[in-house]
Amino acid sequence: MAPSGEVHLDLALSALTSMGGVMGYVRKKSLPSLIGGLTFSVAYGTAAYIIQSKDAFLGHSVGCATSALMTTIMGMRLAKTKKVMPAGILTGVGLLGFVYHAQKARQWA
Repeated sequence: MAPSGEVHLDLALSALTSMGGVMGYVRKKSLPSLIGGLTFSVAYGTAAYIIQSKDAFLGHSVGCATSALMTTIMGMRLAKTKKVMPAGILTGVGLLGFVYHAQKARQWA
């Protein structure tokens, strides 16, 4: 069964965060990047799974919480380092995910 349109963002964010974590580990030997990237990847993948097969409201709530956490963590890192890559990009991506999931959760509530 093909994924519904509502999970495409989560699948893309799952792939993006896992690749980013692996790249951070390969390039800088950063274990926190690997762990963080894979953790967010699993969280976004879980949100996609829940939206697709269980409960859309719950899935969007998980996606919203995941995006809020990523926005907060990477926003703090951006404020500390002033580096757009990767902190600024991921802050923006997290904010985009938060807005999308908050809107979708309100539709399903």
